[in-house]
Amino acid sequence: MVRVLGSRIIQVAEDLSLRTGEERVVLEDSVLSPGLINTHVHLDYTGLRGQLPATSFPAWVKEILRLKASLSRGSLEAALCEGFGLLARSGTTGVGNMESYPELLLLADRIPLRCWWFLEMIDLRPHVWSEEATFAVLRFFDQPPVPLGRLGLAPHAPYTASPELYRLVRDSAQRFRLPVTTHVAESPEEWTMFWEGDGELLDLVSQAGRPRMAGRELSPLQWLDRIGGLTPGMLLVHLNYLCEADWTLLATRAFPVVHCPKSHAFFSYAPFPLERMLSLGIPVCLGTDSLASNDTLDLREEIRQARHRHPGIAPKRWWEMVTATPARALGLRGALGEIRGGAWADLAAFRWRSGLDPWESCIESREEPLFLMVHGKVRKAEGRWLP
Repeated sequence: MVRVLGSRIIQVAEDLSLRTGEERVVLEDSVLSPGLINTHVHLDYTGLRGQLPATSFPAWVKEILRLKASLSRGSLEAALCEGFGLLARSGTTGVGNMESYPELLLLADRIPLRCWWFLEMIDLRPHVWSEEATFAVLRFFDQPPVPLGRLGLAPHAPYTASPELYRLVRDSAQRFRLPVTTHVAESPEEWTMFWEGDGELLDLVSQAGRPRMAGRELSPLQWLDRIGGLTPGMLLVHLNYLCEADWTLLATRAFPVVHCPKSHAFFSYAPFPLERMLSLGIPVCLGTDSLASNDTLDLREEIRQARHRHPGIAPKRWWEMVTATPARALGLRGALGEIRGGAWADLAAFRWRSGLDPWESCIESREEPLFLMVHGKVRKAEGRWLP
């Protein structure tokens, strides 16, 4: 049994008597879990579901850039609302959203889930922010939408962000205590660009303004390290293509890694080295990426997708990749991703199928959560979604 007061869990015990003024919620035949945390998603692209075919990564980038140019403010707001709704309906209470349009931060007060708004940063070409975008970001420092909105920084990737930008992000993150994430070593074309100084992706970004580079037998991750672009604790997204020097760096620095299984399968990337990462103690979180390379924002489906390639990992370990591990990666050990006294009351309950391990039952559930609570506020109970 769990007792909640305000936004916090204050007691966990086998039996708790009801106090005056308290309300009891009875969840029969269910598993009470910490709310799920989706560490990497692009909600701006929720409206692009099914519009981009599986193809080479550079071709996909060209197409999404074309589609992004047609997105209106109204369609972006609708995409956010739909995306947050899909997340909630799969039991997600916390999300790391990569935000390409800073002006959308003005909507943060209306979002019912805990959100880290990672500002996606690219400096291939000069970009002048609108007054609205500038105001939206400054507002987070002046009057942040506490407690559910947090600001983060996301230099996009080594092929779209300069060394100067990565170092600026590193210094700013340390000064303002902001979380940082970046895409790195995602595709074979990115590997070819850095290792050989050639290829389709290099041609694409050179046309957009990036200086061409000579092959230096340097991986994307080593390039980040060489330029001083690795912020302590930075969430590294994808890491599909690594060399032995990369493994040495990861083993000694313990950066959190975010794997997006269904997006990974969409692009037919090389097998993800999950077992090796776990054996080295590298914290691995799961994310969904966007509906431009996925057909769902349900983390349970990400686990089911990944289990086909990694059948030896226990259900509880998978569940930790969407609860406790991302909470620790975001600097919130003990405050999120766990059911314990003092933690924030972000909770989800899933139907428990008789005879199954509880975590196996959660993973295999295709239903919406029976119960959802975010920061102590009930969002779903007794089969009804609440405002």
